[in-house]
Amino acid sequence: MFFNIQRFSTHDGDGIRSILFLKGCSLACPWCQNPESRSAKRSLLFDSRLCVKDCSACLQITPAIRRNCDDQIIINRKLINDDTLDKLTACCPAKALTVCGEQAREEPLCSTLLKDKPFYIQSDGGVTFSGGEPLMQPVLVENIAKRMHDEGINTAIETCMHAPWKNIEQLLPFLDCWLTDLKHTDSKKFQAWTKGSLSRIKNNFQQLAKKGKRLVVRVPIVPGFNDTQEELNNIIDFVVSLESCSEIHLLPYHTLGINKYKLLDMPYQCSEKPLNNPDLLVKTQAYAENHPLSVQKLTVTIRG
Repeated sequence: MFFNIQRFSTHDGDGIRSILFLKGCSLACPWCQNPESRSAKRSLLFDSRLCVKDCSACLQITPAIRRNCDDQIIINRKLINDDTLDKLTACCPAKALTVCGEQAREEPLCSTLLKDKPFYIQSDGGVTFSGGEPLMQPVLVENIAKRMHDEGINTAIETCMHAPWKNIEQLLPFLDCWLTDLKHTDSKKFQAWTKGSLSRIKNNFQQLAKKGKRLVVRVPIVPGFNDTQEELNNIIDFVVSLESCSEIHLLPYHTLGINKYKLLDMPYQCSEKPLNNPDLLVKTQAYAENHPLSVQKLTVTIRG
């Protein structure tokens, strides 16, 4: 299952790239800017700003949708199935109801990705797999990445590394660059915030680092989670221990994804203000530069 192909990206790997976003993630990071990617299934989004108040088309489709006493649309998402999703998106004249997620078919996806091959070649760009967590669909990623390699196209993956090692090992021959998230070094805090296993992630990092692949570590700096000097220094210390990593990206927290939570009827449980701590970034960069690391301060694209 995938939910988007973003063409002409310049942030998720070298050169001009196409980003294939896959659905499904094994973590539950509350700051995720792509909450529609968490579920491996299709997701229903409702934008009340577009809703035509006098229209009742969706109410005729399913009892899962009703109006409350304030004439607002209420959706019981537990009662929505795939058949209902198709009918709802077809019936909504204002496109207030949309569905995120399509069945991933390799040939049409490869055909779309290959449209920009001349731009990849000219700019030393390529194709990046993102999500969600693309390691949850290793067969799909392997098949598409192999096809890209056959075409002489560079491949990269954005991953939180929270997957079985066998999934990573399966993809090693077909991925040129690993853009990997390292969010914390404290297992209890990591589990409390993301519901994931930090030991699994660390083990995967250590095994991947021995394989000689290009490894770029990305650190989302999130208020209340890892925005102290001690926590960031500990992350850098771990990165330094990885044999093949020479590059780290600092990703200041932003709030560009908040509105998506409203569209999905999901609570947003992180700060509603972007990270505003230049001094922290400067000191963290200085700490990293005391080690043999190339440091970039990025202000775009904070993933789960």
